Amino acid sequence: PSERARYLGALLDSQLKLDHHLSAVAGRTFAQVRLVHQLWPYLDREALLTVTHALVTSRLDYCNVLYMGLPLKSVWRLQLVQNVATRAVVGVPRYTHITPILHELHWLTIGHRTQFKMLVITFKA
Repeated sequence: PSERARYLGALLDSQLKLDHHLSAVAGRTFAQVRLVHQLWPYLDREALLTVTHALVTSRLDYCNVLYMGLPLKSVWRLQLVQNVATRAVVGVPRYTHITPILHELHWLTIGHRTQFKMLVITFKA
């Protein structure tokens, strides 16, 4: 028997830790961030935002309700991906503080995105 199973795109293990799923999502999404970064000299900011939403945030948001209640160290990898994507869109150096840029773009952090999605689902029920 396998220790992990893929169901609707989520890698589930026997202990429901989701570490393998988070690593897989982070790896696939970092690859998409690299593509966005390569497009930076050729596209304006609005086009980069559109491409980033299509390639990066859609992957971060898929099944993100599963991240509710996980330790912060588990979800932190996805937050790093979002931070790198934000820097790729805006074009700021690596060590620039990211929170003001997230506010400027009206983007929520991964934890807040998860809570927001759960609240929207609850409201619609």
